[in-house]
Amino acid sequence: MLIFLFFSSGVGQTIIRHKQRPITTLEGDIQFTYDDNIFLYSTKDLNDFKRSVRTYRFPFATSDDFITTLTGIVRIRLPKAVLRHRWTQVLTLRYRQHLFAVNRMKSYQVFSLNLSKHFTKQLGLGIGYSLLPRYLIRFYRDPTSAVTPPSYITCDFTEHLFTAEYRVKLPYHISLTPFYKYEICDYTKKFDFYDSKAWRFGFVARQVIAKQIELNSELEYKILDAVGPAPDISYEQLYWSLGTCIGLLKADNPRIGVSYGQERRKYVTDNPPTIDPFHRDRVDKISNLKLELKVRLSKDIIVRSIYELEMRKVTSPYKEDIDDIKDYNDNKFILGLNLRRF
Repeated sequence: MLIFLFFSSGVGQTIIRHKQRPITTLEGDIQFTYDDNIFLYSTKDLNDFKRSVRTYRFPFATSDDFITTLTGIVRIRLPKAVLRHRWTQVLTLRYRQHLFAVNRMKSYQVFSLNLSKHFTKQLGLGIGYSLLPRYLIRFYRDPTSAVTPPSYITCDFTEHLFTAEYRVKLPYHISLTPFYKYEICDYTKKFDFYDSKAWRFGFVARQVIAKQIELNSELEYKILDAVGPAPDISYEQLYWSLGTCIGLLKADNPRIGVSYGQERRKYVTDNPPTIDPFHRDRVDKISNLKLELKVRLSKDIIVRSIYELEMRKVTSPYKEDIDDIKDYNDNKFILGLNLRRF
């Protein structure tokens, strides 16, 4: 339906015959990250790793790593005056690669394609697709192995994400973007009980209070249905975030940003606790704090420094020690360089 709206909205309109060429712009980004907990292990598991306790659980070199992220973006502005209504269409192609210095099996890449259509300066519609070919979560116990000590193998998945969003500008410098996302995750064969589909609904809001002050917020509700039957990772999740970005000095440069977000995930399996104690009535709370400093060196060059903290707290009425297994803290220190329109 959305694709039909994109390509049939000009039906019945008079075609303007003169020729126009697409306008192409390129953008590049490089980012260096130090992540102190790349596998998101609990404090107890990290201590076991450092002390070489049951080392068969940790078939990797380090629990932290340095990550180089390379991003290339191509934006193609399609001819504006093809129809009398002069609607602007922009096709965006993006490729991003995350390269881990030590734990190279954690490296991954993302391909994405987006098409946006601006009906007026106040209204726009966008659709997109992104592919994550392979992402390694961590090493899990092999569910098909009965050897002692147990064998731990990679648990990874492929993700397909389809998106649709509607952009509208409101009075008082407010922009609102409701969105819908459909997500498919396909896990490696030995963990195919984690295969899932998810439906995500929400909106992103932004308000410019003054030239140098900007407020941002996001709300998303997610329903994930997993194959199961046991373990069953099906859940419902509510995510929200609030943030602000403030420009310093009269030139609005540099800019500092602060944001905080939290997601509450409730697992909804019907499995009895004797069969699925890790998921029955379990609740996860994940908090995210982000601090950012941006400095514009020129019109098309931006340098940024970022600190991110993510914390998870897990509760379960049937697994008293689940916090020793599932709780974690993850710190990231990031330095990035963005080059626009080169």
